[in-house]
Amino acid sequence: MNLSNVKVVKVDGRQEAFDKNKIVKSCVNAGASKDVAEKIAGEIEAKVKDGMRTTEIRRMVLRRLRDFNPEWADRWEFYDRLVKGRITFEDGKFIVVRNGNLYLGWQVRDVGSKGLSNAEEVEGILRELEEDLAHGIPPKKIHSRTYVLLMAVLRSKHMSSEEKKKSVELINEFRKKHGWKPFTLKKPIE
Repeated sequence: MNLSNVKVVKVDGRQEAFDKNKIVKSCVNAGASKDVAEKIAGEIEAKVKDGMRTTEIRRMVLRRLRDFNPEWADRWEFYDRLVKGRITFEDGKFIVVRNGNLYLGWQVRDVGSKGLSNAEEVEGILRELEEDLAHGIPPKKIHSRTYVLLMAVLRSKHMSSEEKKKSVELINEFRKKHGWKPFTLKKPIE
């Protein structure tokens, strides 16, 4: 089958051409090496069929990420929660994040459907990460999530440069407070 003609069905019912590069990019953003990301994308590409739902593709990718490194799968899920607002992808299903055991339960409701839009939202997420740390979530996981939060801030299309700068400062203050090295940006925020 010519994969350039394969259409996948998005959550809202729209169809779009299958794009292997989206899988590679998402896997790399989650922490996978380019080689591993391309391997996962190749495996998925071999299984994709015309009319397949993107939720099924996400389930396969998440499963393979977890096989390689559970932390990568965790980063994917966390980023999905930040970027997609209250909706996240968990175990092959989209769920509404409410209060409870899921990360960002009460904060995400304030983020909205467009993802992060200001430093106040980032501050709220950092407060919840602080609470999670106090409730016994491993510091390594919180450390990793500050990186995911930084990436969500830097990639946000809904935050002004000033809000991004404030957000990076807040994240770095949080990291310093916990004895972690602050993030250094490769290029200035414009």
